[in-house]
Formats: sequence, structure tokens, C-alpha cells
Amino acid sequence: MKYTLKIKKNNIFRYVFKSGEYSKGKVLSVHILKTRNNKDKINYFAVCVSKKNGKSVQRNKLKRWAREIYKNQESKLKRGYNIIIVYKKNCIFDNINYKIVESDIINSFEELNLYD
Repeated sequence: MKYTLKIKKNNIFRYVFKSGEYSKGKVLSVHILKTRNNKDKINYFAVCVSKKNGKSVQRNKLKRWAREIYKNQESKLKRGYNIIIVYKKNCIFDNINYKIVESDIINSFEELNLYD
């Protein structure tokens, strides 16, 4: 991911959840907030998956899918945002596939006007 860094601090997660906008899909929700430093031309990105979504192998696969979809869409997105993808707890790995997750993320990005 060329223009993206990971969100690692808990206070940033809380700030985005509290003050940001969000869009819900079938299996996930996307939270965004414009960064405070407008001179930064990079996005900050994170993926959250609950333990209720499956065992570690399945949770890691869901995270890999989200990162791959983001990486494919990164060049089309606006820069200067904190972006957090949160999988819903009722999203069970056996019942979904890559295409469902991809359409959910792309629809959420469009709804939040993240495309240039």
C-alpha cells in the first residue's frame, strides 16, 4: 500500500468511532474521519475482526481480504483520511466469500464519497 499507514493507537480508533462517519453493509461497516494534518497526503487504515467471527485462521483471512480490496482501490481513493473496516459479529466465515466483502467495501466507499 503505497499511500497508506496502519492505525495502531487505541486513542485514534476511539476518536474515529466517536467523531467520524460510517457506512454499514451486509457483513461489515466502514468508519472514516479526515485526518487532523491536512498536509499529510496519506491514509491511515485498519481492519477489526472479533473473535466471534471464527478461529484465528478465518479471522486472518477476512483481514487479508479487506487489505487486498483496499490495496486494489487505493489509487482511486481520496487521501488524508483515517479508514477503519469493522466486520460484524454475525458475519461467519463459512457463509461469505470474497465477492460479497468486495462489493460491501466498494459500496461503502462510494456512499462515504471516498472516490476522487
